[in-house]
Amino acid sequence: MEKVKVIAAPGPVSYPLIAARDESFSINFQKEGRADIVLDSSVSMVRRGIPIDLSLIRGLAIASPDLGKRIGIVRRGSSSEILVRAILGIQKREAEIVSVDEISSIPGMMKSGNIDSAVVPAPFGKGKTLEKILSDLGIQVPGSCVASVREDLVDRFTGAYSRGIDLFRRSPDESASYVSSVLPNHVSPDFIKKVIVETDVSVIQPGKHSEFTEIVRKYSQ
Repeated sequence: MEKVKVIAAPGPVSYPLIAARDESFSINFQKEGRADIVLDSSVSMVRRGIPIDLSLIRGLAIASPDLGKRIGIVRRGSSSEILVRAILGIQKREAEIVSVDEISSIPGMMKSGNIDSAVVPAPFGKGKTLEKILSDLGIQVPGSCVASVREDLVDRFTGAYSRGIDLFRRSPDESASYVSSVLPNHVSPDFIKKVIVETDVSVIQPGKHSEFTEIVRKYSQ
């Protein structure tokens, strides 16, 4: 059987498929190009002009404790920054986005007053998800991480991805260690485990998201 070609961002969206250890899928870790299956953040998929067929992970980014006036974001130009800019634009308010080198530096920056809030992965902060904030503003988000899947491969992909999720729930430490060993970049098994086990992860339909597409395009410019 010919292997299914997958292009996947080397982040949480890829973890369950890696954990499934299904050799019928050939995963290429990158954020460019097209393949039978593409896995990435919903923001990146819109920016790349790739249709979103399935929602995989929801509520991955948390505004902790909320979105204040000086908001710390780890990576400039990231999906989180684009969504924060969209939220601020819709709310018609101003705030400063402050670059943060590492998630671990956020508590110190909060204490010193350099920032009054931050966007962090869901397991590492308390607050409201960016998706919930957007939903309250009337914008439905298809998910934090999504998939574009060739129509005849939807069932096959859904089965493999769901098996990976189940393996994480049954053997979280073993699954996280394996995924960490496969990824092209160093990610701690503890982070991998928490992101999958403590976040809303399952394969569902993304729902209507035309307004989301519009705001991503607008605030990506």
